Amino acid sequence: MGRTVIAEDGIETYVARLASKKVTVVGLLFGQEISAQKSCVIHLARTPDPVIEDEEEESESSLQTQNKNVHTGNSPTEDFDDSLVLDHARQVMRSLPGGITILGVFIVSSSDPFQNPAMNNRIRKLLTSIDVIIGKSSITVRQQLTCERIALHISNTTIKYTCKTFEIDSPVASPKPADWKFVNAAGSPWIELHCTTNIELFIGLSDSESSGTLRQQLETGIDLYGKAVKQCICLFGGKFSSESELVDDASTEKGTGKKKSKQQNSEERIKTINVQILIPELEVKQEKQECSSELRFGGQMCIKAYIHGKATVREASQVIREDILRSLWARCDMHCDSLIGEEQRGQPDVKAVLHEPPRRVLAPLPFSPISVSDYLFPGEGPADSLASLADLLDLGTLLDGDVQDYWEAAAEVNDAELQIQSDSTLLETTISKQNTATPSTNSRAILLSGLIALLAIVLSYLTLQIFRTN
Repeated sequence: MGRTVIAEDGIETYVARLASKKVTVVGLLFGQEISAQKSCVIHLARTPDPVIEDEEEESESSLQTQNKNVHTGNSPTEDFDDSLVLDHARQVMRSLPGGITILGVFIVSSSDPFQNPAMNNRIRKLLTSIDVIIGKSSITVRQQLTCERIALHISNTTIKYTCKTFEIDSPVASPKPADWKFVNAAGSPWIELHCTTNIELFIGLSDSESSGTLRQQLETGIDLYGKAVKQCICLFGGKFSSESELVDDASTEKGTGKKKSKQQNSEERIKTINVQILIPELEVKQEKQECSSELRFGGQMCIKAYIHGKATVREASQVIREDILRSLWARCDMHCDSLIGEEQRGQPDVKAVLHEPPRRVLAPLPFSPISVSDYLFPGEGPADSLASLADLLDLGTLLDGDVQDYWEAAAEVNDAELQIQSDSTLLETTISKQNTATPSTNSRAILLSGLIALLAIVLSYLTLQIFRTN
C-alpha cells in the first residue's frame, strides 16, 4: 500500500498560478507526518530566484545557464540549482514552528522528471541533503515516522499531479507512487500548543582562536541547554499525564459529562491548549577552560507548536521542546549573521555589551490555520516581516495587520543594569524588562575593607594600652 498525502485544497490555486508561467519552478513542501502511511501538506513555497545585483551579472548568469544546458543536454525540467534549494531549506527552518517540517520538494515543469533515471538520483540526493538539515539535533526533536520523503511533479501543460516517495536510507530503492489528494481543512482539527518560558543560561566565552567563533561557542552552549529542554516536563490542563494518553483528552477536564458531536469536531479547524513547562537544571561536567567573559542569555520567549488532533502527550511534548530549541537557535543564528565583520577579540577596556537578538512575530498561512514565525531586529516593524515572508515562503498576499507582533515585546535594559554587568557580555533575547541582574562582587573593595577594619582594631588596641599606662 502506497503513502497517502493530503493537502489543503487552496494550494491547488497556488499551483495553477505557478504553472501558468510555463517555466520550471522548484520549491519545498511543508507539513507534518500524521502516521506511517499518511502525511499532511499545509503549504508550498517556491525557491526564490538568486539575487543578481546588476544587468551584466544577470546576462552572464543567463548565458552560463544556457551553455551548461547545451553541453550537458539538460532539459528544462533539470534547469534549477540544487544549492539554492538547500539554502532555501536552511532559512525556512528558522520560520517553521515546532511540529511542522519540510516533507519534500515539488517541481513544476513540462516534462516528467520521474521518467529520467539521472533526474531520479538527483532528486534523491537533494532530499537526502534536506534531511540532513532537518535532522540537526539543535532544531529537531520529533523525528520523522518513516525514511520516506515526498517528491511532487506538476505538469505546467496538463496540470497533472504525480507524487512519489523516496527512501533516503536506501540509495538503490526505486521511487514509490503515492496518492496525492486535495482535502478541505486537511489535517483538521489541529492542536496549537502555546506557552511562555523564561530562558536563563550562562555561556563562558573565550578569546582564544582555538575556541572557535561566537556562533560555534553559542551552539555549544545551546546544545548543553538543549539537554535540559529535552528532559523538561509538560503539563497539559495543569496536570501531569501519561505519555500514551491523547493530548486532547489530557487537556480536557473530566467529569463534565459533555461530549462534542462528530459534526462539531469536523468543523473545528484548530484548538488551542495552554501548556506549562518545567525545565530542570542539569549539572554538566565540562573540561576546565579559560574564559575571558561570560554571556548571560536571559528573557522570556513565546512558544507556539502544532500537532495533529490524534497526537499523544509524548508527541505534543516533543514538538514543544522542538519549538523552544528551534526558536532559540534561530534568534542566535540570525544575530550571529548580523555580527559578521564586527566580532572583535581581546578588548580589555570594553565592559558590558548589550546584544539584542530578534524577537518573534507570527503570520498566518493562506490556506491553513497554522502560523509561521519571523524574527524582527530592534527598529524593524511588520513591513519588514512582510518582505521577508514574501521572499522566503512566497506569502505575498499578507497585509500589515496579518503580522502578529504582539506576542513578544522589545527588550529594555537600562544603563544601571549594564554597569552592574560590567564584567560579562549580556545577551538579552526578550521581550519583557529584565531586572534580575545581581551586582558582582568587587574583590578589591572587600580586601580594602578588610585592611581598614584591621587597622582600626590595631589603633583601638594601642589607644587602650596608652590609657592604661597613664
